[in-house]
Amino acid sequence: MKTRNGFVSNSSTSSFICSVCGEEYVGQDASPGDFDCSECPNGHIICNDHLKDIEELPPLTKNGCKHEFDRTKSKFCAECGEPATVEDEDEDDDFSLSERNCPVCRFEIYAEDEMASYLERTRDVTRVEVFAKVKAINKRRRKLYDSEYISHVCEKFSLTDDTLMAELKSKFKTFDEYYKFINSKKG
Repeated sequence: MKTRNGFVSNSSTSSFICSVCGEEYVGQDASPGDFDCSECPNGHIICNDHLKDIEELPPLTKNGCKHEFDRTKSKFCAECGEPATVEDEDEDDDFSLSERNCPVCRFEIYAEDEMASYLERTRDVTRVEVFAKVKAINKRRRKLYDSEYISHVCEKFSLTDDTLMAELKSKFKTFDEYYKFINSKKG
């Protein structure tokens, strides 16, 4: 049996990528907060510099009747007339950004890995087809990046970021519905 003396570390490298700008942050046993980033419950990482530019939604009020309404605009529930009571949103201490205020969960911007999965399920363009075109240009390439796949599909179908986000907003009521769709078996 080997015995180690002195400082022994079981630390691991953590890396995070901002969903807005794509900047990668790497550190030993790090969390998003160590890099001045926030994370929502769905795992989207956003640089706090970008969050300054994003409009934060007012907190929801949930009262005993389980209706939700904006307490800054109304002191009583429009559906049942109950007075507003302030409750904390369902946020874990592990997350510093609520789902309501995450621009990815609100369909204002997209995470490339999720959008690539969405386009694979909704457009008739395979990754193999796109990679063959990339490989024809650069034979040394071993990987197709999500951004390349998205760019190719958008060019083929004349899609813009705005039209993609409008499509998601019209098709899915919540991020959870979208997430289930992109992670379902293609069929």
